[in-house]
Amino acid sequence: MAEPGLRERKKRETRTRIADVALRLFAEHGFDRTTVAEVAAAADVSAKTVFNYFPAKEDLFFDSAEDIEQRWMEAVTDRQEGEGLLAGLRRRSLGRFADYPGGQTAHFRTVLAGSALLQARGQQMWARHEDAVAGALAADVDEVTARVLAHQVFSIHPLALRMVERWTEEGAGPDEVRERVLALIDRAFDLLDRSVS
Repeated sequence: MAEPGLRERKKRETRTRIADVALRLFAEHGFDRTTVAEVAAAADVSAKTVFNYFPAKEDLFFDSAEDIEQRWMEAVTDRQEGEGLLAGLRRRSLGRFADYPGGQTAHFRTVLAGSALLQARGQQMWARHEDAVAGALAADVDEVTARVLAHQVFSIHPLALRMVERWTEEGAGPDEVRERVLALIDRAFDLLDRSVS
């Protein structure tokens, strides 16, 4: 595969810089209270440039949606000899909470929790990811089974988030919460594995 040219690399760098600045501002001030003009100023570009890369303000937040879906698709086929159908999806799901409470996804979770608009958009995106994973699973099981499994896999994440919130409110420390949520995800996949074994 040919290396991207200088112009293409510059465009990617600009896009990444804008998205990174936006996430930082959203985490500091909230998504709803941060304007595109503020993101543009902090990224040292014009508002028009921001909209050239991101048609809607929400796209600044969900800038990695296609990459995320690709990683879910790769997780479907991420299985070693003798591993169950859902092994790669289990690893992907566990990985989403392995860095709790900090790490790369901490700002993302904080911003999402503070905006009803982003939560609605996130549910639409999540449904698209679920459909894509169901389609990939259908290579190994019938379509109905694939859809049920994909739905159950994508239901684990919101359940985990709710339990993280509950355990935190009950006073559990970050390490304990992380251990509990990883155990919950493992248990959920154990139950799903039994249904396809």
